[in-house]
Amino acid sequence: MNPVNALLGRGRLLEIAAHIVANEGAGALTVRRLARDLGTSTMSLYSHFAGKDELIAATADEFVIRFADALRAVPVTDDALHDFVRMSNRYRSISLENRDLYRVALASGRLSLASNAPHGIRDLFEYCVAAVGRCIAEGSLTVADPRDGLMVFWTAVHGQVGLEMEQVFPSVEAAQHAWETCFAAMLVGLGAQQAVAKTKLHQANQSDM
Repeated sequence: MNPVNALLGRGRLLEIAAHIVANEGAGALTVRRLARDLGTSTMSLYSHFAGKDELIAATADEFVIRFADALRAVPVTDDALHDFVRMSNRYRSISLENRDLYRVALASGRLSLASNAPHGIRDLFEYCVAAVGRCIAEGSLTVADPRDGLMVFWTAVHGQVGLEMEQVFPSVEAAQHAWETCFAAMLVGLGAQQAVAKTKLHQANQSDM
């Protein structure tokens, strides 16, 4: 049997646990099952997690940590709208890159704005509210309340991610087109000029390539 840390890092361990939960349900995940799949011992896993509930909680927390790190890693420049579009793109991409972790976090309630403990996202939401506030201050968006504006984007990005995870779109290109069309419409609806919205989307996509 291999010690779990010699076999793979904590993050990868949690990805495997999330894959089981997301595809087979929480009932399919046991410490014994995970140890067997990893080729390690249950005692090795118990040295990291007290049991199944703690393991699932850690799996949900892992997504929140990656999610927050990804959005906060977007550089803050003197072009607030460009920064916000890049943050929105990262919201979508980090979720799709970690879809099993995302599903577990969503089901666990870790993505709820009603609570920030343990490891919730309310602080991250406020960080994004401030980003919308910067757009309002520079005049690129005209929505009165930055929280209202962010909630529009938050809802739409979540919806887009859910549709892509369910493979509703016929192709990757169709999903990207839907995303860009929807996002541009939201920007215009919240006060951006249509030409500016398209330019910012193009610039953000180029920055993230």
